[in-house]
Amino acid sequence: MRLTYDPELDVAHFRLDVSTDPSLPDRSAVPDAPAAGAHIDAEFDAAGFLVGFEVLGAHLVLRPDVLAAAERSSRA
Repeated sequence: MRLTYDPELDVAHFRLDVSTDPSLPDRSAVPDAPAAGAHIDAEFDAAGFLVGFEVLGAHLVLRPDVLAAAERSSRA
C-alpha cells in the first residue's frame, strides 16, 4: 500500500497493492466511518476491482502519525 498526502488540500490517497505485504499498517489507521466534514471515495479499475481510495478532510479521520509518515504529494 502506498499513502500520499497533500497537506495544502488536506487530501490523503491510499493506493492498494494486491500482493501480501507484512509492512502494511494495522487497520486502526483507517476509520470505520468518516467524521463530519470528511469524505472517502473508492477507486476501481476497469475490471471493477478496488485499487485505492481517497480521503478528503484527511486530518479529521486519520491519526497525525499516519499523515506524518505519508509521502507528500502536491497538485500538478
